[in-house]
Amino acid sequence: MKIKDFETFIQSFPYQYQATNVARKNWVRFFPLNPYIEEIFADEQLITITREELYSINSEYEMFIIKTLMWGYSTGGRGNNISKLLSKPNLSLLIKKLRPYRNAEISIDQLINDINAIPGLAISTMTKFSHFLNTTINYNKAVILDQQIMNTVNLGRFEDLKALKGIKPSNSLQKYCLYIEIINNLSKELHAKPDQVEMFLFFFGRTLIKK
Repeated sequence: MKIKDFETFIQSFPYQYQATNVARKNWVRFFPLNPYIEEIFADEQLITITREELYSINSEYEMFIIKTLMWGYSTGGRGNNISKLLSKPNLSLLIKKLRPYRNAEISIDQLINDINAIPGLAISTMTKFSHFLNTTINYNKAVILDQQIMNTVNLGRFEDLKALKGIKPSNSLQKYCLYIEIINNLSKELHAKPDQVEMFLFFFGRTLIKK
């Protein structure tokens, strides 16, 4: 089947309002690392962060990084990657690295080098940052690429994604330019936003099949 089969459905996604609920109990352990985290929660036990909000604060780099991490890893993530990213030296370096990304064209080499320069940073997290910073690579908007998207691709249900078959964390950086080219071209063909195509793959890609 083809992603175009779901064109009207994809066009209808209110992507700006896609939100993540973040519980205080899952992030309280990070309070000592950065005062903004406790400030974000204030007296609330549960907060909500939308895609629209992340786009709107992408010039406030420290707050943007923290809220993007909360949106993407509402339970605090696995291992200690978030703690690594929020440590003072790594956070300062991350802010420095991300400043040139906002509303700008970068090279895939720059993306790879920046990921490799910061402990705890991998493609899933970096593409969240670059996506909401409106970064382009080869003049294609950066799109989030995580394990769930890779799983969808490797099911092999969508003809549109065949060129990406076999994508995995170990080769995802090498395939990233092709991935965003495919997603951006699909979004133009569908008269949709790259966010909408990515959301479709993330939320529905593994649960739809035509026989």
